[in-house]
Amino acid sequence: MPDVGFGEDIRPLFNDRDIGSMSSHFDLSSYEDVRANADSIYARLADGSMPCYGAWPAENVQRFRDWIDEGFAP
Repeated sequence: MPDVGFGEDIRPLFNDRDIGSMSSHFDLSSYEDVRANADSIYARLADGSMPCYGAWPAENVQRFRDWIDEGFAP
């Protein structure tokens, strides 16, 4: 069973400001949209260009990577 799930672990990392600022690219509140764009989102998180107000702490970026690597649990 995966340790990282979208609903409990990933979705709460994206605040309303993140969701609004990225809405023209993808819906960060949607499991399906985040899963479909996970590699692009991860690349932006890893290089610090997302979210727009400042880079996430390394542990949050790693949590997102773990979610991808563990198979995108809902």
